[in-house]
Amino acid sequence: MIKVLLKKQLSEIFKAYFFDIKKNKARSKASTVLFILLFAFLMIVVMGGMFGALSFSLSPIVFLGYGWLYFAIMSLISILFGVFGSVFSTYSGLYLSKDNDLLLSLPIPVRAIMVSRLLGVYLMGLMYSAVAIIPAVVVYFIIAPVNTAGIIGGLAAPITISLFVLALSCIFGYFVAKISLKLKNKSFVTVIISLLFFAVYYFVYFKASSFIGEFVKNVMVYGENIKNKAYVVYIIGRAFEGDLISALIVNAAVLILLFLTLYIISKSFIKIATSTAAATRVKYKAKREKSHSVLGAVTLKEFKRFTSSANYMLNCGLGVIFMIAAGIFAVIKGESIRNALSAQFKGYEDLIYVAAAALICMLISMNDTAAPSVSLEGKMLWQIRSLPVDTKTVLKSKYLLQMYINILPAVFTADCVIIALRPGILTGVLTVILCAAYVVFHSLYSLFCGLHKVNLNWTNEVVPIKQGMNVVFAIFGGWALAIAIGLPYLFLGTFLSAQIYMSVIIAMIAVLSVLLYRWMNTKGVRIFEAL
Repeated sequence: MIKVLLKKQLSEIFKAYFFDIKKNKARSKASTVLFILLFAFLMIVVMGGMFGALSFSLSPIVFLGYGWLYFAIMSLISILFGVFGSVFSTYSGLYLSKDNDLLLSLPIPVRAIMVSRLLGVYLMGLMYSAVAIIPAVVVYFIIAPVNTAGIIGGLAAPITISLFVLALSCIFGYFVAKISLKLKNKSFVTVIISLLFFAVYYFVYFKASSFIGEFVKNVMVYGENIKNKAYVVYIIGRAFEGDLISALIVNAAVLILLFLTLYIISKSFIKIATSTAAATRVKYKAKREKSHSVLGAVTLKEFKRFTSSANYMLNCGLGVIFMIAAGIFAVIKGESIRNALSAQFKGYEDLIYVAAAALICMLISMNDTAAPSVSLEGKMLWQIRSLPVDTKTVLKSKYLLQMYINILPAVFTADCVIIALRPGILTGVLTVILCAAYVVFHSLYSLFCGLHKVNLNWTNEVVPIKQGMNVVFAIFGGWALAIAIGLPYLFLGTFLSAQIYMSVIIAMIAVLSVLLYRWMNTKGVRIFEAL
């Protein structure tokens, strides 16, 4: 029974490799094998290679006699990676699985259900933690002279770490499940967590090389401080380096923690698995409801659809964060940016202003809410079609949403760039107008793409948001136009001022926007009504 339940658990986790969500049917055997091989390549070659390179960069501290510190660092990285990779599957697979009630109603022992779910969590944690620690062990065996104890300690590292990851995943997964039951708007929380992860990732990515270099140079100082102030870390490193007493202490501590965690779960599994969000009592208060125009009501519907989906916000609105971040960075580093560019392009300052406007347009192109908006209607398209709302109004609400999302961040970023670069007043005004005009054009263009290659038969919203060709054309077509805005000035800048060039570009964008607007109200309406 446990084998069957575990197979079911793993098939749910890796469902995308066996089932085509876009086509709503099972994949062919060849396609499944190809996806599995691709996943294995990414995990073993790409991720394993990355951690292997990190291990080699830390190898000098092994030669300096700090092998324990090498293992301590890589073990902590492995634990963090393992917990991050498995904690959310713990939260959704162990505690808040959608089929908990169904399985508990069947004549299946509760222990079998619990064990199968825990094995699924363990295998996920093992997979992620092993990708980090196994390359570290291999590199250590290559660069350091090891004895029998060292070999045993290194080989035991993946097992010990995976058991520790299982315990931590169960603990953190429990808290994530509890918090998620109390959240009213989970989409914004998901977006915030994802943005924090991206921020930490890129910070670590850009700072890793300098940090490692500094760490290796002062390894003796750091090593002694860790040994004196964080003795537990020293014990962990010594255990995997091959010290028998340290290994006994570490493994005993992990087993005790795991036993206590599993004991508590076994005693409260049914309560946890059948828990639901507490219903909050809302006292009715009579109030005057604010009325909206037809266009305002339909646009508000589009906005609520956007804010109710973390996938929609992250994939079609992330450019807002990049624009604001770019603007703040430009103001903070304004003087150094201005001096560097002035020295590099002395006598060609107009080229800098045009290129800056083109870069802002590229950031604007990352927000393409209108592109998947038609496909996102899905099988509920009949609802909007059955309302007494003109089709022109429906389409207008879709591109207006993208305009509203983009216009303030675009103007903010343009103003920040103007403060940083300090062009003339006319050039600054034209930069703002150009960015605002591009917002209008790209919103219309995104909906133009969205009305082509419409997919209403999706079973997962990720399909129209990320995998539709209309989304691809909206983003990359926008980037191509942004490049086309700046590139010609490399050749025209010698005899044409930035003010004249920007004025011409604004006029061209305005003409294209008018043409798209007329197309939207004629052929676009007919396409939408024929869906």
